[in-house]
Parts: sequence; structure tokens; C-alpha cells
Amino acid sequence: MRFIKLALISIVFIFLMFTLIGLLMPSSVTVGRTATINAPIDSVKFYINNLHHWKYWLPEADTNYFDVNNKHPHLSNPKIMYGNYKIILVNNDSDKTVTVWKAKHGNDELCTISLQSNNINSTDVNWSFITHLHWYPWQRLTAMLRDKIVGPSMDSSLAKLKQVAEKN
Repeated sequence: MRFIKLALISIVFIFLMFTLIGLLMPSSVTVGRTATINAPIDSVKFYINNLHHWKYWLPEADTNYFDVNNKHPHLSNPKIMYGNYKIILVNNDSDKTVTVWKAKHGNDELCTISLQSNNINSTDVNWSFITHLHWYPWQRLTAMLRDKIVGPSMDSSLAKLKQVAEKN
């Protein structure tokens, strides 16, 4: 009986310690990447501003992994399915595209892709994901790894965007 009581108290204590450590961490995580593309800003906008064109530069989007739910781009809030994510267009200005990536399980992520022209034939692409976290200790502790998990995929996507935009 003493052993069970000690085990329960230890489990509660460890859980409280993880929760307190987790509460000291930020409630949101931002992962960002930047790339310079040697192409005019209009060439890059073609691939960024229309969700239907994301299949040309997102990894595995040229397969069944990528499904356009809204076949009419002129309708408000077009949506696409990308693996386990539903991507919803929130705002599409001339130099900034904002989407929400809704996971089947997990937190929604705010994605912003902004474009800035350096000169006539060079464009900077800034891509960021902002994830707001709950108080759960496992979410706060795994948020430290978010850059290592999402970053390589963003890097390969931007490399593919660079390749496609510079080719055209």
C-alpha cells in the first residue's frame, strides 16, 4: 500500500513539475524561413497568391496528397487539403498571403508568406508559421522542437519555389 501511495504522489509531483516548467515557456511558437528568388515579384506572386498553384512548389503536392476543395478561385476563402491539413485562405494582398492550416488533431497554425522586391529581378520571400499552444505541458515542451520539425520542409518548399519561379 505504501508503494502505491508513493507511486501516485510521485506521478502527481512529476506532472506538476512538467506543467510548471511548461508554463514558463511561451504560449506561441514562430518558425520562419526566408529565401531570395532571382525572378521578378510578379513571377513569384503567380505561385504564392493562388492556392491552386501551390502544387508546383509544396513537397508531395503534385500527388493525391494535395486536393483542391474549392474549384472556383474567385469564391471567398478557397480551401485545399494537404495531407492531414486543411489550408484556408484568410487574406490575399498583393504582397502577402495569409492562410490558416487546420490539423485534424492539434492546434491551428497561422501561415504568412510575404513578398518584397529587391530590384527588378530579385524577390525576397518570408514564410512563417505561428502556432498558439494550450497550457498542456507536452505541447509546451515539444514546441522547442518545432523549428527542427517544420523547418526542413519549409526549406525544401522554398528551394522548389525558387527553382520553379526562376525557370519561368
